[in-house]
Amino acid sequence: MLDFRNSLPRTAILLSGSLILGLAGPALSQSPPAASPTGTNLQIAQLSTTVREVQRELNRLGYDAGPVDGWMGARTRAAIQDYQRDHGLLVDGQPSASLLSHVRDTARSGRSEPGRAPPESSSRQIAEIQDALHALGYDVGHRPGRLTDETRAAIRSYESDHGLLASGQPSAELLRHLRRSIETAPRAPAEADPDTIAGIQGELRLRGYPIPRVTGQMDAPSRQAIREYQQGQGVAVTGEPSATLLAELRAASSEPVPTAGLTREQRATVQRTLNARGYEAGPPDGVLGPRSLSAIRTFQADNDIAPSGELTSRTMALLGLGTTDATVEPSAVESSPYRVRIRDNFADGDYTQDPAWRIVSGRFEVRGGGLNSTMVPPSERTEDMGRQILGDILQRQLGITLDGQETAAVAYLPTRIGPEFRISTAISGSAEAHSHIDLGPYRGDQLNHGYRLVYRASQTRPLQLVVVNESGSSVIASASLPLARGEHHRLVWARDSEGRMTITRNDEILIDVIDSTSNDRFDGFSLINAGGSWTLHEVTVEDRG
Repeated sequence: MLDFRNSLPRTAILLSGSLILGLAGPALSQSPPAASPTGTNLQIAQLSTTVREVQRELNRLGYDAGPVDGWMGARTRAAIQDYQRDHGLLVDGQPSASLLSHVRDTARSGRSEPGRAPPESSSRQIAEIQDALHALGYDVGHRPGRLTDETRAAIRSYESDHGLLASGQPSAELLRHLRRSIETAPRAPAEADPDTIAGIQGELRLRGYPIPRVTGQMDAPSRQAIREYQQGQGVAVTGEPSATLLAELRAASSEPVPTAGLTREQRATVQRTLNARGYEAGPPDGVLGPRSLSAIRTFQADNDIAPSGELTSRTMALLGLGTTDATVEPSAVESSPYRVRIRDNFADGDYTQDPAWRIVSGRFEVRGGGLNSTMVPPSERTEDMGRQILGDILQRQLGITLDGQETAAVAYLPTRIGPEFRISTAISGSAEAHSHIDLGPYRGDQLNHGYRLVYRASQTRPLQLVVVNESGSSVIASASLPLARGEHHRLVWARDSEGRMTITRNDEILIDVIDSTSNDRFDGFSLINAGGSWTLHEVTVEDRG
């Protein structure tokens, strides 16, 4: 006669489906009783065997079901739930014969050899394999460290792509292979720095590529221009900026004339003419690269000329661009010489005469070998913030300016300056966070309207070439300019008749850009200190008649 005092609770728990709560006693973690397995003890024995088999198969598939002991604990329940969730089954966390059959079918379908179980893989190894697959561009879905269907598919894809046996199984050998693939994978090119990008933009813009602004930041027009240039040169088309590309562009800019007697502008005219006649010579940049040479040869062959690619006198004559002479004289008229409009080195210690600077606001004095001013912006003076806000309101609403309401130190020299100018300065200042100076030719009675050269220490590329008019201000180009306290920086800013502007520091080109926004004459030169301590040691303003 069975003793139900110990078996009834187990039976009740078993029948309620709550055996996994751990209240069934130690019988579940032991082998079946030695007595004949009938009734409740038979159910327990069968369930314990099912749990062990489920645990074993789940562990083989990468689900962490814990020790294979037949004990239905939290880890086993969680592993069952994860498996059911991954395979679209009812998620109840319960072991059953049907679940065991499904798990075995899944394991059998993924084996590399019939009848041989795949080696067990730890969740850590599976997670490392998933991470490596993801790094190589394979989709493993979310990466939980479990052998999901997505992970199996990714493994098979990788194995197929690399000539391996497509098993879909994780292994130490697979992980080693993945790591070797990552180590030998081609590296992405290093991102170009802003100076390199700005240099490339400037060079391409000079060649006629449609780059609106030289900003030092990659954008769609710049990437497309790089692609077109690379295509014209017959090299790999990547659209990516690089120091190598910039060096090639600069080398091409300074290359010797490949055809005797032709200037770069005349070569550009040849390219434009060939393009107009249907020969794809590329952008009219004056550089006879592979694309241009191919167009020249095709044109020569079509006109019964030996396709040498050389711009011979006959080729030029048939293009309507020259005579039968061996050389073609430059068509450009030599520019007139510069004339001095302003020159001051403050050697006399006086800024009120020869020339006479006019002061609008702020305090200026000649010291430290130049015209000095110091200005702390209101944003840095807490006690003045309220006064500044009030002053702004009164100025906008009533046109009233509070006494002493100065936000900048402003000095200027009125004189007529043509659109083709050269401004040479020697300047020193501080690189503190609020440092801000603005100088250049102005137009009308707005001392900051026109082309302006601005230094703002708060910007990543602090030196900026700006155009200001009634519509607002626009940054044309920018460059890095590190400032050391007390160091003089000699800046030369030149603009030619075509609108090309270059800014050099100690003969190093910082900005090279073309802009035709403002082609009228200017009314003077102004210096605006909006923050920091600045000294203008010398200035020379010239223009062409």
